[in-house]
Amino acid sequence: MTDSSNEVAQRTAATLAYVCAKVEQIREDLCTGAGGDEAPLDQLLAAIRDGGDLTGPLDRLHHRLQADGDAKGIYGNIRNGAAPHGLHPAGIDASGPPEIVYLCPVSQCSRYWWPQAAASVPQCQIRGEKLRRGRL
Repeated sequence: MTDSSNEVAQRTAATLAYVCAKVEQIREDLCTGAGGDEAPLDQLLAAIRDGGDLTGPLDRLHHRLQADGDAKGIYGNIRNGAAPHGLHPAGIDASGPPEIVYLCPVSQCSRYWWPQAAASVPQCQIRGEKLRRGRL
């Protein structure tokens, strides 16, 4: 994978993580926006489930949200993908036992969730499966 395709893959993963975490808010924004329907989101979800190319559906969703008044769309709400291997997030002690984190069930996006006392593991809003347990 070239640097450019790696960057695209990281951006796509980060964007899917954002969509997964905010799917209900995005759906509501689309329904109450000028377009009045959630077709761009449904098209993206279908492309994800079918394993199709996500570039067009992601771009259409992004532009539709912007047209409806969300200046950031979906791309403006993400960071530049995941940290490179070997780097650890601030506050994580890499010398101790591994930290538990919950991740995308099919490793398609970069969504994560830290375990919280008395909280159930959330599910992927795209696939309907619980996030999978992982370690840092």
